Amino acid sequence: MGEHIRVHDWEATPLGSLQSWPQSLRTLVDLMLSSRHPACVAWGASLTLLYNDSFASILGLKHPAALGMPYRDVWPEMWARHGSFIDSVMKIEGRQAPGATAVPEGPAGWTMGAFTFSMTPVRDETGKVAGFYCSGTEKTGRESEERLRQVQEAARIGSFEFDRITGHAVASPEYMELYGLAEDRSKAFSYNAWILLVHPEDRTRIEAETRAAVADPARHQLDYEFRIFRADTGEMRWITARTKLIRDAEGRFVRSLGAQWDITAEKDTESALRESEERYRSFITRSSEGIWLLEFNPPLDTRLPVEEQVELAYRHGRFVDCNDAMARMYGLARAEDLIGRTLDFALPSSDPEARAYLTVIINAGYSVTGAESAEQDAAGNRKHFDNSMTGIVEDGQLKRLWGIQRDITDRKKADEQRTLLINELNHRVKNTLATVQSIASQTLRNAETASEAKEALEMRLIALARAHDVLTKENWEGAELKDIVAQALAPYAILEEERLAMAGPEVRLSPRIALALSMALQELTTNAVKYGALSNATGRVDIAWSVEPAEPWSRLHLRWQESGGPHVQAPTRFGFGSRLIERSLARELNGDVRIEFRPEGILCTVDAPLS
Repeated sequence: MGEHIRVHDWEATPLGSLQSWPQSLRTLVDLMLSSRHPACVAWGASLTLLYNDSFASILGLKHPAALGMPYRDVWPEMWARHGSFIDSVMKIEGRQAPGATAVPEGPAGWTMGAFTFSMTPVRDETGKVAGFYCSGTEKTGRESEERLRQVQEAARIGSFEFDRITGHAVASPEYMELYGLAEDRSKAFSYNAWILLVHPEDRTRIEAETRAAVADPARHQLDYEFRIFRADTGEMRWITARTKLIRDAEGRFVRSLGAQWDITAEKDTESALRESEERYRSFITRSSEGIWLLEFNPPLDTRLPVEEQVELAYRHGRFVDCNDAMARMYGLARAEDLIGRTLDFALPSSDPEARAYLTVIINAGYSVTGAESAEQDAAGNRKHFDNSMTGIVEDGQLKRLWGIQRDITDRKKADEQRTLLINELNHRVKNTLATVQSIASQTLRNAETASEAKEALEMRLIALARAHDVLTKENWEGAELKDIVAQALAPYAILEEERLAMAGPEVRLSPRIALALSMALQELTTNAVKYGALSNATGRVDIAWSVEPAEPWSRLHLRWQESGGPHVQAPTRFGFGSRLIERSLARELNGDVRIEFRPEGILCTVDAPLS
């Protein structure tokens, strides 16, 4: 059979080529081929069958086709009768099969003879049960027992038999090694000695489970995991045990057969994974940044055209994990409120900007850093995020997309506000310079002397500066009309109170209207001081305003009335001040401004929309 196994096409079976076989399988095959008794090995999830020459004679006409076939396909009639037994062997239950001395011939004409077969589970290099070794022997044979012992030793599985009457157990050398006990105690190892080696925290549970199983006539098997302290080193180890409970005809427990093996490495791995998961959960739970995992089911083919990938991402992309910070960014209370939602929730497929963002990610190979996106939250509010992400791509298939994002909505709003303010500042500086240029040009053109030009220019620039002061206090968002009037009259507040009067409701003016009115009031005040009602000791100025509701804008009515001053005559030549009031102010206000030179005093009226 060695030659048959060597030349067999193993690549056509789940075992793969001979060169790829694990050392544990190679050792078992060598052991099997050297045995003079019928022996076979069933390996892997399909229990692929290998056997020696003695076993080939039992197979009869099934040989050599049975080589490399699944165990159940070779003996379907055997599987029907003992399949559950074989499954239990694969679950690490070593025991002898029922005697098969009188098995009737199957449809292929083979016989079992007078053999009893023992099956022992075998682990591979990873510690996982990978198959079993089956050895047939006549009831008087001893060689197969030695072979079985060698298999148990190779697999490091300890076996024992406990007799309830004597209270002692007979244990294999491998069993004694598990507990760090001397091998010379293997034939007289008591239950009490064993339970003392069990970890105190597990001892009560193990004793309770054992008593309950023994007392229940319907229980024939006992399985548990527990910790021990080795007798020689005191080292703590994890053990798993599987015990067969043997009962008499009345169902009373009389003895037990069992196997135990060390699973410390597996437990350490489980603990490491658990700690890693806890660290990950602790990190994402406490993080102020949004952490998320998008899964694609089925995976997305990254070789498709970009537009097709976009459509598939919307169709199959779904949030499967995230932290609470991520959920809050979208106006949700907790992570569970976001998990399960599709990609369309955050990036609506109807939004061209969202689709363009996905296109950028796809073109970057699903790995980007610092990519900004404009998305929406649960209430439909626009949000801005800074994103970094990486895709899990296997064989061209995108399975998952991990990402971290920061909410930069406030920063974007601040950037937009800063840009707006800079643009507004540029606009206002240009307008101010244009106003200064116009004031200077008109003042110099109409002044008769340099001294007069200097005085007029200074007064007008001061008036412009005061208007700017009022607006600056309001962050250039507007100003109250009463503040503009008070600022214009402030230099003359030393006059008697009854000579300067203003009255009117609170009216909020836009920066443009406030600046224009301030300049006009400055001209009227200067003229009143030089030539009008404020140039003598008896004149007075009354400033009153009202607001008339109208559509689409309410209208402002302002009246400047001088009285008690020198007799007024209409000028023969209109200077810059008059033109600034009647023309420039009317244009700025988009309204009607009139100056009447009445004998009793100047009257200026303003009628303009508050737009």
